[in-house]
Amino acid sequence: MSEPSEPTEPSASRPLPGPATAADPDVAIVGAGPAGLLLGLLLGRRGRRVLLIEREGAPELGGPGNGICPILQPATLGVLGGLGLLPDLIKGTTPVTHGEVVAGATVVAGYAYAELPGAPVDFALPTSIVQLRDVLTEAVRAAPGVEIVYGATVHGLTAREGADGTRGLLLETAEGKRTLHPSLIVGCDGKRSAVREMAGIASEVTEFRRGYLELRVPMPDFWGGVMRAYFTADGYMLGTPIADDQLLFVWITDEETAGRAADGPLEELVEKYASGIPDAADWIRAHTRDRSQVREFPHHIVRPERWVDGNVLLVGDSAHGVHVYGGQGLNLSLQDAACLADAVDEALTSQDTAELHRFEAVRMPFVSAFQDMQELHLAALAARGGQQGGGQQGGGQQGGGHLPEFAPLALGQSELRDALAAAALGRPRSGGEAG
Repeated sequence: MSEPSEPTEPSASRPLPGPATAADPDVAIVGAGPAGLLLGLLLGRRGRRVLLIEREGAPELGGPGNGICPILQPATLGVLGGLGLLPDLIKGTTPVTHGEVVAGATVVAGYAYAELPGAPVDFALPTSIVQLRDVLTEAVRAAPGVEIVYGATVHGLTAREGADGTRGLLLETAEGKRTLHPSLIVGCDGKRSAVREMAGIASEVTEFRRGYLELRVPMPDFWGGVMRAYFTADGYMLGTPIADDQLLFVWITDEETAGRAADGPLEELVEKYASGIPDAADWIRAHTRDRSQVREFPHHIVRPERWVDGNVLLVGDSAHGVHVYGGQGLNLSLQDAACLADAVDEALTSQDTAELHRFEAVRMPFVSAFQDMQELHLAALAARGGQQGGGQQGGGQQGGGHLPEFAPLALGQSELRDALAAAALGRPRSGGEAG
C-alpha cells in the first residue's frame, strides 16, 4: 500500500455555535462502540461534556464474547496503553510478535514488530471486541462529564433556530422524546450509519456478499505468537492466534469458490484449509468437528462523499467502511478517534470547523488509497480463485494479490503519527497540527 503524497485541499470551514442551552452537551456521539467510546473518553479528559447515545441496551460487562476478535496494531495499542487500558486487554489472549508470508511450503517474507522503528509496543494484539468494549465502557463511566444513554433512538436531525446550517437531533429514550442541540453531532454508528443518511451525505458502497470464511480451532502449542499469510491456488489464507486460546484461519477468495465451500460438505471445506495451510494441516483435520467452528461474513467498502457536514462529523466505519483484507477496520476507527480528539477540542474552542476539515483533508486520501488497494487485490484474488483448476501457486506477486505494506499497518498513517504518539503519551497534541 502506497501512502498518498499530498492531502486534499480542506473544504471551507463553517461556524460551530456552542450548545443551545446549559442542559445540552458539547458533543453528542451516536454509537457507543469502541470508536465512539474512545472519542468520548478522550474528550471527557479534555473537560468536554459528552453524551454517548447507544441504540442497544446496557451491556453486561464481563459477559461472553461474540466471536469477533480483531487484531489491534502497535499504533492503536500505544494509544490504549497511554490511557492505562492495555493490561486489561492483554488478559486471555496471545500477543502476535511477528509475521510470515508463505508460498507453497516456503516462507518467502517475514517481519517482526520488535524490529520496527518507532513502534510504541513490540507486538500486535488479537482482542475480543466485547472485551475491548467493556474495558472502554468502564473507563468512560469513570470519566467526568461523559454520560452514556442506552436503548436510545435518534429519529432525525433538525435545524437549529437562529444558527444557519447547525443541526440538533431528535432523541427518544425510556424517559420520552426530546430535542438536543449540542455543538457537534458525531456519527460513530457503523457502515450503515443512520447519522450519515440523516445528514444527506451520499456514499458509494461496494458489497462483498461472499468470499470471506473463518475457521476456529483450539490453539496448538507449536503455533506460537505468529501471524502467517498464505497465497494459494484458491486465494488468500491467514492464520493467527486470537482471544480465548483459539487459532483463527481466514480464507478470502472469489464468491463462487467460497459459496461452494461454505455450502458443501464440511469435510471438503476442511481439506481446502488443510491443503492451503500445510503447517497446520493435521491439526485442522483433527480439530474441526462441526459447522459451529466455521463462519461466513459479508463485507462492505463504504466511501461517503464527505465526512464533515456543518456540525455533523463522521468517524470510523461511518466515514470509511473497509473490507477485512489487511485487518485495518477497527485500527483505522480507533486511530480516527485518537487524532480527532484534539481537532474536536480545537473546533469547540474556536467555534469553527476548520480543524475538522483539516483532518478530513489529511485522512481521506490515505483511507481512499487503502480502499483502492483492497478492491484491486480482492479482484485479483477473485480472478485467481476463479480460474479453471485454480490459480498458480506462488507468492504475493504471482497470480494476484499481495499483502499491504507493513509499516502503515503497524504504525498508522505517517502524517498522523505525531498525533498518535501524543495520544499514546496521554497528552493533547500541541500546536493544533494535523500531522
